[in-house]
Amino acid sequence: MFPARAIVKHGLLALLVYALLLLAWPLVRLAYRPLFQAAGEFLFAVADPFGGEIRVRLESSSDSALAKDTPHMDTLVHLQHRRFAGADSLAAASSFFHGYQPTAFLLALFLGATNLSWSLRRKRLLWALVLLQIFVGLRLYVGVFYAYARSQIDGRPAIELSAGASRCLFWLWHFTWAEPIATYVVPLTIWALFAFAERTLAAGEEAGV
Repeated sequence: MFPARAIVKHGLLALLVYALLLLAWPLVRLAYRPLFQAAGEFLFAVADPFGGEIRVRLESSSDSALAKDTPHMDTLVHLQHRRFAGADSLAAASSFFHGYQPTAFLLALFLGATNLSWSLRRKRLLWALVLLQIFVGLRLYVGVFYAYARSQIDGRPAIELSAGASRCLFWLWHFTWAEPIATYVVPLTIWALFAFAERTLAAGEEAGV
């Protein structure tokens, strides 16, 4: 068990690091937003869920009509149908909310609230970041698929879903894409996996086992 003073100390340090990372966003955004957009387009080009029918483009935008439902909206997700003109769909995304904020929270936890040696911490942070970016890619997948499922082609839904499947898709989209809690729960879970569930392995690694 950790003493209460140590818990408070590490908690406050993590909050301080997190606050500093958030304050750095205006500068980080210059590089992070185009990287987020390019990585998103690459993801859909490599693992296309639409069988080549839809071209997914991520463009810088702050469209007020879409921004009201997306915190810090700065990216327009354009789903362009290759065969049917006028069947395009739009969705709002945020490089800050959907990508940078959970990444910053994970970094803050590792830098401020992790009681491991720095060499071991760096190693585990690398794997934690890989897992988190998989989640960021997954939430982008869900957000885009949900937008496509709500679109219409020639007056008919782009995807025919049952009432149960439609409800499941909505709740999956709500948790991964729209609900802020995922931005904190997922990084916290990943951090706990490496910082606590692996403590025995960590001791073995430090001992050279």
